[in-house]
Amino acid sequence: MSSELENYTLPLARTKLFKPVNTMDLTFLQRAQYTYDRARAIARAYKMTPQDIVFLTPKFWQMHADQIAPMDGAATTLLTIQYNLVAGTLAPHALSRPELRPLLQQIMNFDVSAQFLLSELAHGLDSPNLETTATLLPDGGFSLHTPHPGAAKHMPPTGPFGGMPRVALVIARLIVGGEDRGVRPFVVPLGNGKEMCKGVSARVLPGRAGSKPVDHALTYFDHVLLPSTALLGKLDKPKDLRANFLRVIWRVAVGSLALSTLSIPALKAGVYVAGKYSLRRTVTGPDGSPMPIISFRTQQLPILHTLAQIQVLEAFAATSIEWFTREGLDMAVKHGIAAALKAVMLQHLQSSLYQLAERCGAQGLYEHNQIIESQLELRGVSIAEGDILALCIRLASELLLGRYSLPATTNASSLLARHEAGVFAEAHTAMKSLGSSHRSEGFNRLVLPLCQPMIEAIGHRMAYDAAIERGVNHDVLALYEAGVIKHDASWYVEYARIGRAAMNDMEDRALMKLLPRLGEMLDATGAAPYCIAPIVTEAAHDAFYASLPLYVGNASMPLIPPVVADDQSQLKAML
Repeated sequence: MSSELENYTLPLARTKLFKPVNTMDLTFLQRAQYTYDRARAIARAYKMTPQDIVFLTPKFWQMHADQIAPMDGAATTLLTIQYNLVAGTLAPHALSRPELRPLLQQIMNFDVSAQFLLSELAHGLDSPNLETTATLLPDGGFSLHTPHPGAAKHMPPTGPFGGMPRVALVIARLIVGGEDRGVRPFVVPLGNGKEMCKGVSARVLPGRAGSKPVDHALTYFDHVLLPSTALLGKLDKPKDLRANFLRVIWRVAVGSLALSTLSIPALKAGVYVAGKYSLRRTVTGPDGSPMPIISFRTQQLPILHTLAQIQVLEAFAATSIEWFTREGLDMAVKHGIAAALKAVMLQHLQSSLYQLAERCGAQGLYEHNQIIESQLELRGVSIAEGDILALCIRLASELLLGRYSLPATTNASSLLARHEAGVFAEAHTAMKSLGSSHRSEGFNRLVLPLCQPMIEAIGHRMAYDAAIERGVNHDVLALYEAGVIKHDASWYVEYARIGRAAMNDMEDRALMKLLPRLGEMLDATGAAPYCIAPIVTEAAHDAFYASLPLYVGNASMPLIPPVVADDQSQLKAML
């Protein structure tokens, strides 16, 4: 990570605002206030401009991969909604509509909390069929309405909290003279920070397991009157309603790529915590002297594999961003690149963080040690901006049908390229054998289960190619390759004739070359200033336990009363 990026948030990481909070005596909403305050602080540190958002400058991508993210993943959730989805959708319209610019500036300054309301309770992956309506009125305004409970907007934080006004872009179905003219974004005030606006209501959902609190909610509109200026776009009916839907929500694809890069700082924080803990934690060795647990191969494997993944994924992210921002590249291909990156990022993230937490024993179960909290926090990323399985199914189906292709390999003889080709061929053969539609029952049974593994195989190869192109160390690449091979070991045994012993030998040779550089690689993550886990150092560990509430007293509770002489005589008589 560049020093430019670290300069944005490094001072924040050391402030009181980002220190651990004793949440035992705080309500859910009091804890959520910390999230809003942190999001605003990060936003103001970055000083993002509309140009950063519209043109997807390096600063935009850096904010999503900032190492401060694991300190409060919920704050990053608020930031990406605010800037990518809301500002990213609003800014192009503000170029030709001066009346929108003051609101856009408030959003950029984080003077208001901005939300993007797309998915509905009954229409998650089925968002093109959303049911919230915005009906054109005779005076040129609109009536925004939730027709039934299933059409409630689901998930975005919309309650009257956070200490600031809240606005939204609501994606609703435009109705003109009884005719459905497709979906449009509408600018809608939600509340002043203390109470909801008239006709708008929100039911705050329970907190997500293991995550920093955000007031996710169900949001309803009861014939809310909007001015004509609330509409972003035209009243005309589009020629292609599906294409119109994709244009309206195009920033979701940007978010799919951007949010996936959150995996990198999460992996850096997780491996730094687990690595430093493993270096200092000891057990009694065979000779009776202390022995650091990093001496065990079972401890070394997940730590070094994660360090290798980080370097390869950083290269993959950089190459993907270059492709994604390239003018003239088909938007379908850009969506595909984002989906492949997301599949690989989240696969590595969830597997590695799970193993790293396990290698910390009981300490890995606690959210204050950062690993399991990041794992649970980023479970949401696999759903946000497109459910990862649905993205893989859509992409795999389109690739199998030959509608377009992703960038080809530059290392056709590599094992990962051969694996990609083999998995694709397997799925293609299965599809051809059906001789029917890709929406058939046979496709559902035989091809759908192959879709995510196929996209992961493509993503692994793309990541490997990007790492070679960007000069990632050969030993790091070798360990990454060994880990990916084990992810689908049966294919390599069957088709590449690589047995289990050979796989283990590949992994062992690569790991032995990197093991002497373990400490150096941990420090090179740059995660140290952002890691607040007490188990990282002995001093922090001792200070943390000394800070916990201590309960003492003078109570006396004899559980077994003393036996008196008469009782003893009776007991002997009974025996």
